[in-house]
Amino acid sequence: MFIDTHCHLDFKDFDTDRDEAIARAQKAGIGLLVDVGSSPEGSRRAVELAGRYECVYAAVGIHPHDALTATPEVLEKIRALALAPKVVAIGEVGLDYYRDLSPRDEQQRVFRFFLTLAKELKLPLIIHSRESHADTIALLTEAFPAGGARGVMHCFSGGEAFLKESLALGFYISFSGALTFKNADKLRSVARQVPTERLLIETDAPFLSPQAYRGQRNEPAYLLHTAEELARLHGLTSADIARVTTHNARELFGIKAEERERIVYPIRDSLYINLTNRCTSQCYFCIRSVSDFVKGHKLRLEAEPSAADVLREIVAAGKYREIVFCGYGEPTLRLEVIKEIAAAVKAGGGQVRLVTNGHGNLINKRSIAAELVGLIDNVSVSLNTDTAEQYQKVCHASFGDGTYEEVKRFIRECKEALLKVEVTCLDIPEVDIERCKEIAEKELGVDFRLRRYNVVG
Repeated sequence: MFIDTHCHLDFKDFDTDRDEAIARAQKAGIGLLVDVGSSPEGSRRAVELAGRYECVYAAVGIHPHDALTATPEVLEKIRALALAPKVVAIGEVGLDYYRDLSPRDEQQRVFRFFLTLAKELKLPLIIHSRESHADTIALLTEAFPAGGARGVMHCFSGGEAFLKESLALGFYISFSGALTFKNADKLRSVARQVPTERLLIETDAPFLSPQAYRGQRNEPAYLLHTAEELARLHGLTSADIARVTTHNARELFGIKAEERERIVYPIRDSLYINLTNRCTSQCYFCIRSVSDFVKGHKLRLEAEPSAADVLREIVAAGKYREIVFCGYGEPTLRLEVIKEIAAAVKAGGGQVRLVTNGHGNLINKRSIAAELVGLIDNVSVSLNTDTAEQYQKVCHASFGDGTYEEVKRFIRECKEALLKVEVTCLDIPEVDIERCKEIAEKELGVDFRLRRYNVVG
């Protein structure tokens, strides 16, 4: 299911076929829609639509173009609308210095009101910012000096600097059909840099129809075109983008759903196995410290699964390129379970990969590489840094100062056992990536792969 996080179904463009447009969206897999008010009357209509259609939620606000209409009386009406059921955000609000249809000081006055209102009601913001990025960030920082701002930069059109500032504030980044335009190479370059954990997707219907429908009215059903482009840019599937952006939207807007823990979960064309949440490292960059989710899958376990539990959930394993032991903790803490599952997968002709911190020998108090032969095809070891001192500072291994050399010993033993091995490191500032590559390829004689700091899963 997808969520169209920003559309204007209340506009007159949909007066003749609103029911049909919503039905087409539902048929296309757009399960929920957020109708975003951009004027006092539009906000009222958005609230009405949310009451009429189960699949529609509302946001209320005044677009910066109409800041001059935002008298104190009007703003109080918006405040009252914000208390209505199914209002999940304050927006569309912000600044627009591209058209300057309202004086900039008036835009800032109204934006400050809505920032205060969002803070007061504990609602996220849906922000319009065009050619006004510096002032947008400045006013957000002014309103939330201690942090805690929540929201989305709607229909993102900024560059790398604005992206970094928005992410630093904790904002989500949303893309529309503009991402599919033929001349949108710069925007696509920026979209690649957004962590999937911060991605949202929208149509902004009736505006910004995707390339396939340029010149026609946009509608929520066309969201799939933007999803396909985001999937291509991030090397994911459309199903991955649906799952991730839906989870993100639910988190931001407080639209709750029952999400069960996953012991087996697909990403791209691989099937991952989540055996444990325990780990012998406490890496400062680890997703476990900030979220229960990876690529939209809930991985925080209530209890560790048995091999039988996992094998029951591995259905049609052959349709996946590989089965991956990875999950939310260190798999080799459950070595015997790995071996039992891997034996069954190999018996069915599957490919198996182990993603590990390389502590397996230390955990199991013996050399384990020989036990993986015939069961594991590929071993991916997170070396992470280029020195033992850095390793302990970054990873905080429970086995202490000698862990780094023990990880390298494990890598050598896997290579000697004729397993295919790769070493991975993260592009974090304190790490010399070229030195990491040299350690992998020249010292250890294995493949090297660089991982992006903000890409999980």
